[in-house]
Amino acid sequence: MTSQTERDQFAAEFNRRFEEFVSWANEHWPEKNQPLRPEDFGASRREIALLLGARLHAGSPPDASALPSEGGEQYVNVNPAPWP
Repeated sequence: MTSQTERDQFAAEFNRRFEEFVSWANEHWPEKNQPLRPEDFGASRREIALLLGARLHAGSPPDASALPSEGGEQYVNVNPAPWP
């Protein structure tokens, strides 16, 4: 079992390396008349967010204050139950 700190460090390093890759790809892209755009990496960013969110933190309880896209609950009941 890994600690939260180790998971956070892994996620930060993963993101840093991906951003380095994107920079390298932009600098070395051979088709200068059709440069890469940020949207070209959108699907990769979504997959990485899923990988580093739900999969990396599968054993830890979800953060109640987190947004659903960040691994938080999809539905939080904020209405109290009616009196019997």
